[in-house]
This record gives sequence, C-alpha cells and structure tokens, in this order.
Amino acid sequence: MLKRYCCILLLAFTACVGTRPATGLRVAAGYCDPPTPYRYDSAFVPVRDFEAALTPALLARYPQRTLQTANAVGILPLLQQLVALENQKRQHSPLTEEVALLDLRQRILAQIALVSTSIASVAAELDCEGERADQIATYLRTQDDRRTQRLNVLSISIGASSGIGTTVLDNKAAQYTLGIGGGLLSAGLGLLTLTGGHSVEFMHPRNLLTDVWREQPTSVLFPPSVWYMLITPAFSNSGKQSIAYNTRKRWEHYGELTQPEAQAGQELATLLFGSGGQYTAEQLVIRADMLNELQSAVYLLNQEMQGLLAALNIPAP
Repeated sequence: MLKRYCCILLLAFTACVGTRPATGLRVAAGYCDPPTPYRYDSAFVPVRDFEAALTPALLARYPQRTLQTANAVGILPLLQQLVALENQKRQHSPLTEEVALLDLRQRILAQIALVSTSIASVAAELDCEGERADQIATYLRTQDDRRTQRLNVLSISIGASSGIGTTVLDNKAAQYTLGIGGGLLSAGLGLLTLTGGHSVEFMHPRNLLTDVWREQPTSVLFPPSVWYMLITPAFSNSGKQSIAYNTRKRWEHYGELTQPEAQAGQELATLLFGSGGQYTAEQLVIRADMLNELQSAVYLLNQEMQGLLAALNIPAP
C-alpha cells in the first residue's frame, strides 16, 4: 500500500516537472518599423541659437511660443521673409509681392504639414510597439495561468492522496512519512506557482525609448523637429524641464523603474532600453506602459502645431 502511494507522489512530481515554462519562444522585430528610412531637408533643421535668430519684427508679429514652434518646424527663416514681404506689400501692394507671399505661405504650410505627419508617424510607431508588447504579454499571462491551474490541481490531488493514505495505512511510520512527504510536495507546488513564469525572446533593435531615457541631444530615430520639441524645456507646461526629462522622471516615480541604480533596476533598464532580450509578461506590460506614455507625449505636440497655424492665420496688421 505504501509503495502505491509513493508511486502516486512520484508520478505527480514528474507531471509537475512537465509544467516548467517553455523558453524557446521568440518574437521577431521590425513589424512596426518605418518601411523606408526617412531623409529630412537640412534647410528645415531647427536653429541652435534660437534667441539670436529672433528679430524685433518677428517678436512684434508673433508670440515667442509660436516662434519657438516655428523654429522646431524649421520655418523661422521663412517667417522672417514673410514678415518682410508683408511690410513691403503694405507700402507698395504690387502684384508680384502678392504672388511671392502666396508662394512663401505655401512653402510654410507644406513644411508644417510634413512635421505634423512626422508627429503622427512617430505616435503610430509607438502605439504599434505598445500593442505588440501587450499582445505577447497577454499570451504569456495565459500560459502562466494554465501552468498555475495545473500546479494547483496537482497540489490538491497530492494533498487528498496523502490524507487518504494516512488514514488507510496502519503503520505509524508510514503514516508520518506519507503525510510529511505529501505536505512538503504540496508546499513545493505552491511555491512553483509563485516563480518560474513563461518568458519570450522579444527583440526591438529600433528602440524609441532609448534616446528618451538617455536624453540625447540629437536622435537618429526621431525626426529632428519632433526631437527638438521633446528635449527643449520651453515645450513643457512648466517650461523648466523638457518633455523627455519629465517622461523619464515619471517612469522612475510611478513604478516602472523606481530603483534605477539597484542591480534589478539596472538589469531591467538594460532590457528595456537595449535591443531586446528575454521578457516575462510583467516586463512586457512595463514596456507597453512606457511606450503608451511616450506616445501620449508625442501626440500632445500637435497642440503646438495648432497654435502655430492659428497664429499664421491671423491677418497681418
């Protein structure tokens, strides 16, 4: 009889071993990447010394916040030409200057449209990456739930078997052995439900989170105009710290990376801001949350574009 129950426990432990997480899963990268590398006209790069580029005529015509956005879009020199042409038109009103004004306005609006599209494109890529991480996290959680369910069933079965065995056996030593062994195995199965979840190799060589975390002065992944608005303090609500800086601080403060200097924090940062690696469901949720938060920050840049267009639509005095 004792041998029979020992065999039951042994079979249960063997089945338990079969519930260990699979590690061969791999998610390929590149699904959300732009189909072709974009090239940006160097003529529309933001001016480094913004204050020096301002003129009394520009400050008299537009608010400084509008001019800051115009610099991000790369149209500050065009606005200088526009103000000069508007002044000439008031004085002379020739047809040639009217045509020149229309042409200049068309060039300005075309560049604003391009930057607006760039903002939407970056936001779409962030949204896609966030959904990709969320999808795999959901898959891993489903696998973890199934594993936990199997372990719980095994634990209940072993507990019931050991309980029955202790009542059936007459030998006190055998009762103690079976009862203690069944209890230990049930406890071990309970501990397994808390550890060893499934993981997946999740790669992201093109990682938009990296430059924000490092607060790079320039970025090869973000369009120049978008990156200028993210790292320039004037575009945040406080005007003291940049959007990129505030985003990083929120990541650190609200749980994703609360202890970046600790070993666990450094390992998580290496995973999140590197080219990818072995992710658990919880880590993928963290990545998805960070991507979604950055996406919201990028989307809000459209408010700056709306303000710029509103200022340009005000007729010249």
